[in-house]
Amino acid sequence: MTLFLAALLCLAGGGGLSLVPGISRRTESRLLTAFALAGCGAGLVSAFHALGGGAVPSMDIPWRIPGGDVSLVLDPLSSLFLALHFTVSGAAVLFGYSYFKSVEGERSLKALHFFFSTIILFTALTFASGNGILFLFSWEAMALSSFFLVGFEHEKKSVRKASYLYLVLTRVGTLCLFAVFLLLAQAAGSLQFSVIAGRPEILRVGSAVFLLALAGFGVKAGFMPFHVWLPEAHPAAPSPVSALLSGVVIKTGIYGLVRVLSFFPERPVWWGAMLIGVGIVSGILGVAWALAQHDFKRLLAYHSVENIGIIALGLGVGCLGQSLGFPAAALLGFAGGLAHVVNHGLFKSLLFLGAGSVLHGTGTAEMDRQGGLWKRMPWTGFAVVTGSVAICGLPPLNGFVSEWLVYSGAFRLILGGKHLAAFLVPPALALIGALALACFTKAFGIQFLGTARTTSAAEARESGPAMIVPMMALAGVCAFIGLFPTTVFPALIRAVGVLVPSMDPAVLRGSGSLLGWVGVSAWILIVLVVLLALFRRMLLRGKPVALSSTWACGFGAVTPRIQYTSSSFAQFPASLFRSILKPVVHALNPSGYFPDRAGFESHTPDAVLDRFIAEAGRGCRTVVRRARHLQHGRMQLYLAYGLLFLLVLLIWKISL
Repeated sequence: MTLFLAALLCLAGGGGLSLVPGISRRTESRLLTAFALAGCGAGLVSAFHALGGGAVPSMDIPWRIPGGDVSLVLDPLSSLFLALHFTVSGAAVLFGYSYFKSVEGERSLKALHFFFSTIILFTALTFASGNGILFLFSWEAMALSSFFLVGFEHEKKSVRKASYLYLVLTRVGTLCLFAVFLLLAQAAGSLQFSVIAGRPEILRVGSAVFLLALAGFGVKAGFMPFHVWLPEAHPAAPSPVSALLSGVVIKTGIYGLVRVLSFFPERPVWWGAMLIGVGIVSGILGVAWALAQHDFKRLLAYHSVENIGIIALGLGVGCLGQSLGFPAAALLGFAGGLAHVVNHGLFKSLLFLGAGSVLHGTGTAEMDRQGGLWKRMPWTGFAVVTGSVAICGLPPLNGFVSEWLVYSGAFRLILGGKHLAAFLVPPALALIGALALACFTKAFGIQFLGTARTTSAAEARESGPAMIVPMMALAGVCAFIGLFPTTVFPALIRAVGVLVPSMDPAVLRGSGSLLGWVGVSAWILIVLVVLLALFRRMLLRGKPVALSSTWACGFGAVTPRIQYTSSSFAQFPASLFRSILKPVVHALNPSGYFPDRAGFESHTPDAVLDRFIAEAGRGCRTVVRRARHLQHGRMQLYLAYGLLFLLVLLIWKISL
């Protein structure tokens, strides 16, 4: 706990330095980076120490707010999320030090530095809170910091729209969370998590709490249809901020939902079935919309929705297994869901940093304006291909480990034949994985393979060491978890123990051996690939290598324009979801014997945002306009409104 408090003080000190006048911009950036890295390092050590077992560190300080003691608890569940948080935050801070140098002389970075420190600080407090009031306070401070970070380039209309959309939706989610904690406090008589957990009295409000928590935390996590802020905020925010938002901030929604689930000693079967349904919808539609995107960061935002769906599938399998009496399925489902929280945080932040490196080197995140970047930016290319393999759930990287755990839990339920929802999990995961593979083949191939499509791509430059090092570090962690999954298994099991307090040792041994075989298979795959590469090299040894032009099917005027675009490459898989995606196409077809003009442009709007929410917003504006005559400036009528409201409350109270 002492190290954790030291981490908070370092982060607070770094944010406070940005408010001190007279410090040069370069000195301010260096000090902020140093304080933030020191805070993340201390926090990471404290999280690993808490995950190691033994007594749970805790601290309680009285607070004048009723029911709002400053209660900090580093139990295994909190520590797992904190370990991810400080790892990703440290990488984002170091990356941002070099990333923001390009604008350091053009604009003040004081607000950016302050809110970067505060979002790391209050996200850590959110994970460590042991009290409902402190949790909501930290939650709101984190949300406001995110709002200002997303709106960093507020002079752009699209950025202002994205930041305000995020702010409005988080307010809606927070209203649901107020209701969650009010119901729990009313039933348990306290806002302390340690008092609420396991109390049988809270079962009578269980269904209402679960639905409100699913909605309130689902907004932050990005469940469909609450996802609409993600594809707007991620392209608008600076890339280090996007890495922090996707890698950690949306995981606060998952943490909150898991924490609420841990309060209940019993969970109805339909809770697990609903989580599986939400996971299937979010996973499949998230990757479908990602396929249709042209902007790399917007594509990654939709893949966050997809991976949040995979996490929901794991949690749903865990809830079903526990409710139906399948302890092995419960353990594997919860372990897979929590493992994917960590894995997604690592490889998605890696991909967003890679996108930031591409943007820094070329000046654009539009995939169709790239091409041939592997030769110009090899380190960035290696980082992006590593993240792409991991996010597709392919061995030998970490994404495969967590998805395999979810598969295994679902198969245990299927063998029991107890619930239809379990039968939907494997085919849904398989479809999500196949579409993700197609999507990232497109994303990597269009940007890094082929030839440069524009001058900016042809003149791209590799990023500096301060940007390469954090990307390589995250790629290394992804590889380490994929190759040595048993090393993280004990910490994962301790976190699952918060949800499943009593676990059979035989089930634990079986799950550990399962992960052991996953690690062995990863090494076998690597050995086979190396042997095949050596065999190929032996076959080609001594044979001449000739250079010639690419075969162009008899067409001599070969230009970069004839390469696949992001739309043409993904045309077939995206067409399978055309009725849902409803892409907007603008085509100028060639005409005449000697056509001189032709063009094609397409974009895919978000159906939830641009159709349902936009229509609802127009309806609300119509109602407000019609109600304006009630605001006329007459004090007597305003007093009459208040009296009428009091009479209605009195009549309602009497009727009860």
